[in-house]
Amino acid sequence: MDRRSRKINEPWVPLFLIAVAFIVSGFSVYVSTYRPLSSFENTLLQAFSIALSVSGSFLFGKQSAVDAARQIIKPHARSAFRRLMSLYRSLSRVADEIERASERRSREITIAKLKAIVLEKLATADDALEDWGDIVPEEVEELRSNLKTKGEQGSTQ
Repeated sequence: MDRRSRKINEPWVPLFLIAVAFIVSGFSVYVSTYRPLSSFENTLLQAFSIALSVSGSFLFGKQSAVDAARQIIKPHARSAFRRLMSLYRSLSRVADEIERASERRSREITIAKLKAIVLEKLATADDALEDWGDIVPEEVEELRSNLKTKGEQGSTQ
């Protein structure tokens, strides 16, 4: 997502556009109380008001649809996300065991192969975790903080 589209997706942008549309409409009413507006002026002010309000409404509706879609997907994604977390923990335990076994220098080639496999699976789990971050960002952040805490505890022991 580029910088421009992020700015458009800010939650205040639709509200700002709708507020400006109200200001233009109010300005139109204010000016027309002091003098009659020409048909060109009237058309121009109405066109600005309509364009701003439609743009703001469209962006507001788009944000609402994204939020609604996340709420619909979230319950269905939780069970699959739990499986991913279980896979991640399981692979982490296997990696820890391989690390302990490799310290003894026994069967070095087999351990190196197993380590490579587990590291590849962990990389796959990391990629899946990034994908899940779009759907359930709170749970992903919680998992990352738990893994970081676990990693810090493991390195101090």
